[in-house]
Amino acid sequence: MGMPNLGDMMKQIQQAGEKMQDVQKQLEKIVAYGEAGGGMVKVSVNGKQKLLTLQIDPDIMDDAEMVQDLVIAAVNSALDEAAKVAQEELVKVTGGMMNPADILKNLNLGK
Repeated sequence: MGMPNLGDMMKQIQQAGEKMQDVQKQLEKIVAYGEAGGGMVKVSVNGKQKLLTLQIDPDIMDDAEMVQDLVIAAVNSALDEAAKVAQEELVKVTGGMMNPADILKNLNLGK
């Protein structure tokens, strides 16, 4: 067996880097939603797992413990949805050539 062509290897590394940049851009565009308490708390997050919006029904503001529980539940729901959508988008961007879970871990977004 011959030695791999260094030029080809460098080209593949460059292409992988470009794909990762595309992935970063795609993740910023993904928006997922979560809610809890029958819609009393609603949130949205992006594919980079950043909280974008938080809406709390004013009628529940006097029960801090319930609000905290509902916010946590809504955020976790949205993050789970964002991770699911991100994996689906990553398969599209990479053409299935790279494992989406590995990509998310490399971007510090995976579990």
